[in-house]
Amino acid sequence: MSDKKKLVAIVGTTASGKSSLGIELAKHYGTEIVSADSRQVYRHLDLGTGKVTAEEMAEVKHRLIDIIDLGEPFSMAEFQTLAYESIDSIHALGKLPLLVGGTGLYARSVTDGYNLTDAPPNEQLRARLADKSRDELIEILRTYGDYSVDGEVSDRRIVRMIEKLDAGLSLADTAEPRYDVLKLGITFPREVLNRRILERLDARIEEGMIEEVSRVLTLGATPEFLERLGLEYRYTYRYISGQYPSFEAYHEELYREICRFAKRQMTWFRRESDIIWLDECGDMVSEAIGYIDNFLKK
Repeated sequence: MSDKKKLVAIVGTTASGKSSLGIELAKHYGTEIVSADSRQVYRHLDLGTGKVTAEEMAEVKHRLIDIIDLGEPFSMAEFQTLAYESIDSIHALGKLPLLVGGTGLYARSVTDGYNLTDAPPNEQLRARLADKSRDELIEILRTYGDYSVDGEVSDRRIVRMIEKLDAGLSLADTAEPRYDVLKLGITFPREVLNRRILERLDARIEEGMIEEVSRVLTLGATPEFLERLGLEYRYTYRYISGQYPSFEAYHEELYREICRFAKRQMTWFRRESDIIWLDECGDMVSEAIGYIDNFLKK
């Protein structure tokens, strides 16, 4: 029997319903959620990140949301440190922490216990890389050695890898798990997931996502920062700055890129043999409770 404290992680593809499931489970177990999302840490990035609403946060306490000002650098190592502190604090309350992750690498840094090396931000290097495509970033990464990236790795993370290598640090992080972890995963068949992505995108635009991007620019977010955030922020910024001939062209490219991102995520997650995938056709809340109850009995 492990003497490590227990942690439940909810992972999965974008638009799969991780946040909603996490909230239902947190209410059931009377506990709190630690967000594992590299963009939700920023204040004012709400609709584009799928951040839980104020009403949902009033129901269930969420940690590591709205903790960083726009444009401030934030690394996976910093996230891991704060996540460990949050999880240990929840354990100290006698509760079961739930790690609900939109960023797979952030979640894994905690569940797998990466021993991370870190480097200070190099703003000059970031500025030079800001307008590079994903393929160009990968080619630059390979100039430092025989490095490759999984599909789930974001452009922003690739930039961070280049930054670390440029500083003379190694990417060969070791792992030492701190917790006894149950990983539950959510996704849907490709056609269903793509439909959910489209419905969510349309809803976000209707709720004011384009206006949100315009607003964060007035609050001091730079175009380079929005480009690094990727997806909703990158393509919406390009739209409002006149880089698309029409709304339809913007909408089509953003939808296509989110679908591609979801496909890369699934490729990544399939390599993780310790994830228990919930049945998307059944009652996922009840199924998850069953797995968690058995996990807690061990």
